[in-house]
Amino acid sequence: MTLDEKLDNFYHCAIDDATAQSIKILESYEQTLKEMYEEKRKSLIKQAEQKLRIESENLIREKNRNLSNESLNIKRALSEKSKEKVEILFNDVEKRLSAYMQTPEYQTFLVNKINEAVDFAKGDELTVYINQTDSHLKSALEAATHLELMISNVDFFGGIRCVIPERHILIDNSFMSKLREEKSNFKLS
Repeated sequence: MTLDEKLDNFYHCAIDDATAQSIKILESYEQTLKEMYEEKRKSLIKQAEQKLRIESENLIREKNRNLSNESLNIKRALSEKSKEKVEILFNDVEKRLSAYMQTPEYQTFLVNKINEAVDFAKGDELTVYINQTDSHLKSALEAATHLELMISNVDFFGGIRCVIPERHILIDNSFMSKLREEKSNFKLS
């Protein structure tokens, strides 16, 4: 074997060896890149899933907060409408009571309430007050009940108020207190 052949053989062996090493290095590098890619892909998928979960939870919380706020707004609006309707209703009741107070039945009602108070007093001293707006009925009521009536300087819309001083009792059959009581107990259903 000549020197050229030996050099040629050495060159081919060196090239083959270098090529084999290069292929091994490339395969190793490619395997490392694939592993890094797989790790990075799994990490990114995990981060994306975590971000998706967090964003989903945030959206659900925000939706619930919005629903809660809207529910409160609806309840407030409903409450305001209910109050308006109650005011309208009680204004109508007041108008009807004012109309009722102009009828003969109202005078009969007052006589009955005065007589009930007299029966309740059982002979004790009794002071009966009528409203200022009913002052024109005073003489007729006194004639019907045989009592001296007082005209109240406090407006109580209609009806009567009686005081039994010995027993410290106030009988309040005034329309104003009855309206107030009904209004506070009234519930729309």
